[in-house]
Amino acid sequence: MERFEFKKVTAMSGIEMFCVERLRTDTFVTEQKITLPELDDQDLEATQVFLLNDKRTNALAACRVFQEEGQWTFGRVAVAASVRGQGLGRKMMEAVHEYLTQHDAKKVICHAQVHAQAFYEKLGYQTQGDIFDEGGVSHIMMVKTL
Repeated sequence: MERFEFKKVTAMSGIEMFCVERLRTDTFVTEQKITLPELDDQDLEATQVFLLNDKRTNALAACRVFQEEGQWTFGRVAVAASVRGQGLGRKMMEAVHEYLTQHDAKKVICHAQVHAQAFYEKLGYQTQGDIFDEGGVSHIMMVKTL
């Protein structure tokens, strides 16, 4: 069974942060050509959620979760191309939901890429508002009650 790790950047090893950032860069910059900076100040506050391979040389899945204005939010959801379709994204989100429940969260929001809307709907998320552009990619606000 996969064991996702939940750590602040200050608690991560250099290798862990390198692996997470490499996955995010591969996914959002190289594949999706997103024009916004990949790392931002939110990474300093967020809890990084990640699963490394057995050799601990690559991240297989990663995201970040944080509170913004009292509201739990997650983002930067990425699964390595080599393991997509194996359910790691769903398992990671289930681990995030469990983590948030343990932290007394009642709901969580995300800015989902429109192409991933069906993925989040299967996890119980509902759309809220209109489609908007973020970094050159169409997004929709999605909310889940925990």
